[in-house]
Amino acid sequence: MVEWWKKVVESWKPMSLNIKNENTYQLARELATLKGVTLVVAVTQAIQEKLEREKASMGETRLEWLERITAITAPLMNDGRSTKELFDELYDDETGLPK
Repeated sequence: MVEWWKKVVESWKPMSLNIKNENTYQLARELATLKGVTLVVAVTQAIQEKLEREKASMGETRLEWLERITAITAPLMNDGRSTKELFDELYDDETGLPK
């Protein structure tokens, strides 16, 4: 009889989430209200989105991250001036000090 009960208990899948932190509860409630969904749906979606971001970033090395960020920001920083033109604008030709 004990073995039977043990198997029954092991087959139960715990599905209770009790948020005891008031700030966390308020954040979850605010998210649910903004999205127009239940608290359970809001928490589930938030956790799924966070897991996807974490999994995506786990495989990315620092070099890969830098290359990705560079690809995004490089076009924004290219105003057509050469490095020499930028340095000439920033530094005095005679002293080499910033203008």
